[in-house]
Amino acid sequence: MTVSYLFSCKMAVKLVFFWFSLVLTIIGTNAAGEFSVLHSPKSIKFSGSSKTLESLLKEIFSASLGLSVEESSEWNGLSIVDPFNTPEAVVEVYIDGVSSLGKTVGLKTQDFPLTVDEYEPDTYKAVKHRIEQRFTNGGNKLVQINLSEKNELHSYPDVFGEIIPPKVTKQSLQHLKYSVEEDYQFLSELEALKALTSKVKSITADNIIDFYNFRFRSLHALSDFHGPNALQTKEAKKLLGEALQELSDAFVKAYDGSVLVTAVTTDVAHTRRAVRSVPEESLKQQATPYTDDGYSADYAAIFNIILWFGVVFSFTLVAIVYALMDMDPGRDSIIYRMTNTRMKKDN
Repeated sequence: MTVSYLFSCKMAVKLVFFWFSLVLTIIGTNAAGEFSVLHSPKSIKFSGSSKTLESLLKEIFSASLGLSVEESSEWNGLSIVDPFNTPEAVVEVYIDGVSSLGKTVGLKTQDFPLTVDEYEPDTYKAVKHRIEQRFTNGGNKLVQINLSEKNELHSYPDVFGEIIPPKVTKQSLQHLKYSVEEDYQFLSELEALKALTSKVKSITADNIIDFYNFRFRSLHALSDFHGPNALQTKEAKKLLGEALQELSDAFVKAYDGSVLVTAVTTDVAHTRRAVRSVPEESLKQQATPYTDDGYSADYAAIFNIILWFGVVFSFTLVAIVYALMDMDPGRDSIIYRMTNTRMKKDN
């Protein structure tokens, strides 16, 4: 095996590691988050403030419910005190757009830093699959609602009953304005959360485990528009914190304390929005640059650019590696001749 061949292999390995390190670095610098526990029963205990991964949330929820976990972890923030009396339900509120709610007034939480290693976490699907495997007869309440989609509030009439379409009611606000689209959308989604909270009391505990996943999206656009440290953003966080505490109290009462209520905040980079203020009456008729999923209208173009660049880069890297492997060290490689000369001198 020649010196040039070894050198080529080492360079190829370094290039591959550099590529993956670059991708992980981009993800890590653009996204951060926090895992917050609003309420946990006495059968499980959360302690410390160690960092965890977003991809491990499904394992944390599964372990809390007494289900089998598929991935081991060194995270020591969760302890199962009583394995025979695990929570009857787990509630996760997923909040887009902010890395943390901070020390929000009216919200009592135990917070853990969260490393966002998944763009779209599969927490709900994974926990739902494990519950369905465990309880083959069904009957579990498995709920996933995107609060920005009002139609989804009516998707679970057997759980919450009939929910009246929420309307944005006038209230005393210090900094948020109904005439600003981002503010209005946030207040509208907040009303949806409150309407859902009012129906939690109709839930009847049945001694089989349940899982609830609610997604709150509009805080992201508001934070981008006003700025993460703006007074409007701080007021929005305060209002959301109060609503989350009310939701937690409602679930605790419905399940007689045997419920784990959590909030997950993530700051995943998206295209920043900038729109002008308009009257409230025209907000419902105004076209939005976002799709139904909450992504920018340029999402498809950006996705294709990144995808095909990655494909071309990968094949180019493979071609370079094979070219270096087939190189004639006696004729083509100046590296071989230089190292060979030095080796002869050393001898």
